[in-house]
Amino acid sequence: MTIDLFPRLLAAATDQDKLELELVRDGLAAAMSAYQKSATKETKANWDAARDAYDEALARFSARYFPEEAAAVEGERFANRKQALNWLQAQKYKISQGKFYQDVAAGFPVLQRDGTISRYQVMQYGQQLDVEARSGAPVSGRREEDEDRKAKAEADIKEMEATKRRREEDADWLHADAAWMAIAGLLGVLKDSLRHHFHAGQGELIHLAGGDQARGPEVYEGCEELMGRAFNEVAGMGKIEGVFAKEGGE
Repeated sequence: MTIDLFPRLLAAATDQDKLELELVRDGLAAAMSAYQKSATKETKANWDAARDAYDEALARFSARYFPEEAAAVEGERFANRKQALNWLQAQKYKISQGKFYQDVAAGFPVLQRDGTISRYQVMQYGQQLDVEARSGAPVSGRREEDEDRKAKAEADIKEMEATKRRREEDADWLHADAAWMAIAGLLGVLKDSLRHHFHAGQGELIHLAGGDQARGPEVYEGCEELMGRAFNEVAGMGKIEGVFAKEGGE
């Protein structure tokens, strides 16, 4: 799903959101490559963090740009009718496949176009099943069993609602891993932009200093070295790893 979703999001996103999508994608690719080259505990942790940041970004932007297609969090939907039926039967609802499929075809629970069924609707469906049709136990036993199922269903519904609220609140924040990857990407763009402008403006700098235009390459190399020192100082702060070398050494 995410393989098909990413290019669609990239095509629909604003420039700012597109930059973040590209950063988390590149961050995931780099972390995976690092782990494949050297499978250590540290590279595995970095890969996991990059993968979490990538999945979080896709879920967040999918809800923003394709709200009608946004996937529910894990556990909110059953993958198909059979999975929903298995859950009902595991909860001791006496329901046959034919009866359940017939009710789904009639419109409740609703079968989505991708074949999934809302867990919430399935729980509602279970609560509406006729007690006499579901169990041959004595009335008192059926009542106690029904109350237990009802309490469990209500607890599950509350948990799903709480999860949804937490997810909506989390959408207002940028995860630390994604933030650092975004900063690293912006620094890389800044480095390339500075290099370009130093190269294009070397003649102007020499002219302003009243110097020899023939020494342009030396001026550019000096600017490049100073810029490299500055970026390496930033990289040495411990949060962003990397060495900003001269163009010839990259």
